[in-house]
Amino acid sequence: MEIISGSIITKEKRHELFGNCSGGSLTLKPEDYQRKIIIDLSGHKCIKTNIRLNLRTFELVNLIHPNININGFDFSENFDGCQEFNNFKIYINLKCIVGKGGSQTRSLREVYWFIQGQLNYLNNNSNDNIYFANILDGDEANYNMPKFNYLLSLSIYDKIRKKIYIGELKNYFNWLNLINDL
Repeated sequence: MEIISGSIITKEKRHELFGNCSGGSLTLKPEDYQRKIIIDLSGHKCIKTNIRLNLRTFELVNLIHPNININGFDFSENFDGCQEFNNFKIYINLKCIVGKGGSQTRSLREVYWFIQGQLNYLNNNSNDNIYFANILDGDEANYNMPKFNYLLSLSIYDKIRKKIYIGELKNYFNWLNLINDL
């Protein structure tokens, strides 16, 4: 199955591939494509999940509606999927961010903090079975990839850097093969 390079997905290309992706459930079309490719090429389910990170305590929790609680802003968005393999679990974040603008910048900044939370979770938990993957497709996500690479390069994350993927869908499977060999 051909995987579209995430860096070439512009607003126009996204519309060509997925039709109208604005508003409500229509925004899930790129995510559905990413999930289908992940399932087809890995041969493993990618189940939807309500798992979130508590960004203050660095815990993974199953929580559907965090904002009904006073500490609701302590929690990340939910992970879009989870893959289970023989000896490890990967929590997956799926995004397709295209075009320039304030909304895209805010979305990418939220993703950045979410990834920092994942890195902090890994640094603060000795559970060797947990990995994180952040599939960031779209021309604007690609343009901002140096910011994510900077975060990943910080020396505080030296010991756990291999347990997290940040990049486009096309390269996810290379990373998956590497961790399967560990």
